[in-house]
Amino acid sequence: MSVYLFDEYKDVDINGSYFITGYQGFGLVGYLTSKHIAYELSLKRIGFIKTRYMPETTFYTEQHGLSYPFELYYGLVKDKKIMVLVNHAIPHVRERTSYAEYLSLWLKRNKVSTVFLVGGLDSSLKEDMKEKYRWIPINGCTLELDAPKLCEKYVVGPLALTMMFFNANKIPGITILVYTEPYRPDPRASAVAVNVIAKILGIEINTKKLLEEADMIEAIEEEKRKLMKTIKGEIKPERRGFSMHV
Repeated sequence: MSVYLFDEYKDVDINGSYFITGYQGFGLVGYLTSKHIAYELSLKRIGFIKTRYMPETTFYTEQHGLSYPFELYYGLVKDKKIMVLVNHAIPHVRERTSYAEYLSLWLKRNKVSTVFLVGGLDSSLKEDMKEKYRWIPINGCTLELDAPKLCEKYVVGPLALTMMFFNANKIPGITILVYTEPYRPDPRASAVAVNVIAKILGIEINTKKLLEEADMIEAIEEEKRKLMKTIKGEIKPERRGFSMHV
């Protein structure tokens, strides 16, 4: 496993960067958040993480050309160094542990300032309907957020592994867990995470595109619900006639 930096960025100084990433978990919140931040801030794609079991998928965009499964973006925003890892895929199950460990060691070597990990939290777990997210400090991070911490609840998957190795290697940061619809993409939840990160960093990140995508998805879901309601209303249980003989 290694970080592959493109030739024009081999000498880029990422020391002191703020690092942001997430995975394709509940609501795709971590993935959508990191991708939106990288694209909206027009960060430069400086390379990617090469793994042994590299996912055999790619796609093309006019802005970036061919994609890589685990892309690194970097840029300077208001004098703040920001680096984002966009996980277009989930690491192979055989190397999820080594992926999280390698990432933590690489970031430690490059002396990142603070990490922001993002994931989704099943909205059915809400204790208060006004809640938007919970959070967890990593390695005694001194940041304080305007939301309750997530205590005594399990975090699972690649995000959990990443949190553990970042903590073990003494990389300070926070995990932001936004309440989401777990089984469909939830750009509205991602917009919440983007706003939290932007506020901490003191920068502006427009979330208009995420909210527009959310409106489209929610409109489609509403049409599906109406259609299913109509279908159920038209298909009535068959009523069988019974005769009584005395």
